[in-house]
Amino acid sequence: MKNLFTKILFLIWGVTNAQCITNGTLNSTCQGDGYNSSSCVQGWQASHGSPSVFGTVNANTWVWLWSHSNIGEGIFTNYNFVAGRTYQISFRVRTSTNVSNPNNTVLNSTANVRAVSGLTTTTSTTIPGALSGGQLVWQNTIGSNINNWSTVNVSYTPSQNNTQLCFYPLMTANSGSNGRAQIQMEVDDITITPPVTSVFHFEDANNNMKTDFCFGESIFLDGTASFGENQYYLDVWRRPIGSTGAFQWQAQLGGNGWTQGQLGTLNLTSIFNGQGYSFVAGYEYQIKVATSSSPCVGWVPTTHEFRVLNSDASSNFTFNSFCAPDGTITVTVTASDTSAGLNHWWGLIETSIPNSTTDPNSSQVGATQSGNTTTFTGLSKDKNYYIKHGVYNSCVAWRESRTALPKTASWSGYTTNFTINASNVGNNVSVTAIANSNPVFVNHHWSISYAPNGNTSGNNPVPGNPIICCNSSSATFNTNLIINEWYYIKHGIWNDCAEWGETRKAFRIVVQKLSTNGTPNYVVETKDVKEVSIENLNKKSDNTIIEQLSPNPTTKGSTCSFTTDSKNVDEVIIMDLLGKTSSVKFSIKDSNTITFSLNDSFTKGIYVIKVVKKDNTVSTKKLIIE
Repeated sequence: MKNLFTKILFLIWGVTNAQCITNGTLNSTCQGDGYNSSSCVQGWQASHGSPSVFGTVNANTWVWLWSHSNIGEGIFTNYNFVAGRTYQISFRVRTSTNVSNPNNTVLNSTANVRAVSGLTTTTSTTIPGALSGGQLVWQNTIGSNINNWSTVNVSYTPSQNNTQLCFYPLMTANSGSNGRAQIQMEVDDITITPPVTSVFHFEDANNNMKTDFCFGESIFLDGTASFGENQYYLDVWRRPIGSTGAFQWQAQLGGNGWTQGQLGTLNLTSIFNGQGYSFVAGYEYQIKVATSSSPCVGWVPTTHEFRVLNSDASSNFTFNSFCAPDGTITVTVTASDTSAGLNHWWGLIETSIPNSTTDPNSSQVGATQSGNTTTFTGLSKDKNYYIKHGVYNSCVAWRESRTALPKTASWSGYTTNFTINASNVGNNVSVTAIANSNPVFVNHHWSISYAPNGNTSGNNPVPGNPIICCNSSSATFNTNLIINEWYYIKHGIWNDCAEWGETRKAFRIVVQKLSTNGTPNYVVETKDVKEVSIENLNKKSDNTIIEQLSPNPTTKGSTCSFTTDSKNVDEVIIMDLLGKTSSVKFSIKDSNTITFSLNDSFTKGIYVIKVVKKDNTVSTKKLIIE
């Protein structure tokens, strides 16, 4: 149907194309009454009277016209004016009278240009009836241009179709009553610039206007709204979708880009495939069309763009969780398929069921995000989340992937350790514990308990020293503390990224030596520093052996020792903070110790060592690899 429509447009081109005015310079091959002879002034005829040829024949001639007493002369040419189109009309004009002192009645007579239909050649000086119809293009009084040539430019938009353009003076007043005066009008160098437009859009085979096409789909250019052209130029440029760089030239229609006729509807895919060029996915194409009405109007260029998209896509993605400076979890997601023109939908979904991506009671957190990659912030370990990622465009139906997020997120520089500073006045001991700095926000818990013989496993708080929580990175204890007594300070940290972790540090204040004036010098003696996680607090694997992991911190490639009932050990598992586990080989060193090695695959960070026992118990320790 599109091909037939295009052919029909070419068949009617001779009727609708823009028209050039014929012999606008009024060049004549004869003198005198040249407008009642078809061989003198080509393209022009007398509408009434006997218009005169002035000037030099075959060099520079113009028309001279007169009027008085509602009679006179005029000339016309055939020209098709289409209603609603805008034409630019230009000409030179000079007016005069045959008397030296014309009165106002004479001077207020008019020179006229009118678009009409139905004029025929006649020598009669009677004003033709057709001039009472049509549409006035330009009118001015004789006195405005008297004795001087001037150039007139008119922008004319007809309200009805007309087929002729007529120039004539008109003096309706009686000549005898006005000093036997007549008015005179001379005209030369007439041009008409017809409306030529370059208007087009893109559509598919079903006439649907669009700018996104699927790879392999036929792309049509509909230029039927263009007007007035008798030839057109077309070429192709492109750049990658999403690029802001310049379009690069690709191909042109035919040998030089120009085609005779009206633009109509073109199957760009078929035409350029025939020239060995095809439109491929991932590019934005710019089509430049220039229409022309030769020789009247030079080219009128217009450009429009369309995109060619892939017809398949993947919704897979990767994510990276980390602890932000405010102590909450940040998740960055990145699409695996970054094809140009593909739309991405990202949602953070909260669910009440751990590791679920199908909970019907789940709800979206915050606004939907877009782009190949995006970031969600402010997550908490106390909630369950999953990421939902959908992809789509006009060529790809919606498809999605969902992935549950881990509960916690680690950070580099994690520590629960602290230092102890102490002072003693008499037997009143005061100690201040100062937490080592974490690079992210953490909550702090401080407490002090008795530590018989330096043992930190008990829970016997020192009276008068309340628990200090939760925003202070230091704590001071100064009640009921004495020298040479073992105590331990427990320091726990947690935030929205990580569960509780703690360090227990046993200490006592002892006299190191006396100063020169006899006063004692006190020092802090520490013992049995333990860093544990929440799992350690809830499980006790061995009632007779204090389980310890050493060295800790350590480095990759080193060998670690774990004190426990070695004959009861079934497996050693190392787990990172994202939940990835690895089983490692272990050796029995003696009845209370096992050893295992850390190969080079372990990177710096915090790990959990799980020692699985044959009696179905599990011991866990935190291990820091530096």
